[in-house]
Amino acid sequence: MSPPAIASLLFLVTLATTEGLVGNETVLAGFPGLGHRFRNCHEVQQAIAGSVDGVYVIFPYDCCPERPVRVWCDMTTDGGGWTLIQRRDDYAEQEDFFRTWTEYVLGFGNVAKDHWLGLDHIHALTSQSLNQIRFDLADFEGESRWAKYNFFYVHDSSNSYKLEVNSYSGDAEDSFTTHGGNRFSTKDRDQDLADSNCAESYKGAWWYTKCHATNLNGMYYRGHHESYADGINWYDWHGHHYSLKTVTMKIKPKF
Repeated sequence: MSPPAIASLLFLVTLATTEGLVGNETVLAGFPGLGHRFRNCHEVQQAIAGSVDGVYVIFPYDCCPERPVRVWCDMTTDGGGWTLIQRRDDYAEQEDFFRTWTEYVLGFGNVAKDHWLGLDHIHALTSQSLNQIRFDLADFEGESRWAKYNFFYVHDSSNSYKLEVNSYSGDAEDSFTTHGGNRFSTKDRDQDLADSNCAESYKGAWWYTKCHATNLNGMYYRGHHESYADGINWYDWHGHHYSLKTVTMKIKPKF
């Protein structure tokens, strides 16, 4: 069967299932009953000609190959094949990101809108092969920036989802490398390097140091805010008093 035919079949079979439409989400491909189970969006893109941005079902767990995960695949940006692990945008109803450890482990939100994919899922994805991560950022004045790191890995739960990252490129300046080597922290699990609880102080959850140059799970303030460093901040672009309009974090295998 040709790749376009496979894509069409995937689409039709998915629409025929109750899982095909959930809220405002449409699953475009990756239905598990057709044999091959894609581990990430890059594999979907390679296997299905003409794959487009949307919600897909993937199977990222080597330990548990039957476990499905719904993700947003970016098939357009920088060659496509990116699996989103986080998104923030200017929606009328904002998702609450000031959440607990368990919620950050499991993930929350609508993968077609604001969401955090979940630390367990992120670990599974980054354990498959050498991965890169890309940040796409936009402000409320119509400007955008990007940052990419050629190595990105998140450890497992026994290591508190410790972050490994290096090899920056882009035009947003590097506000993320300094977080490498740190464990993930939330308001109810303080694992940062500061005397205080960075997650509690800056209303987010992150791989905090003492405390952050990047706070992309902070409060959605819509631009300038008088409070210090508790917005969706990327310090080297807009500093600690500006909360960004749009953020996406996305990963894909390097090779």
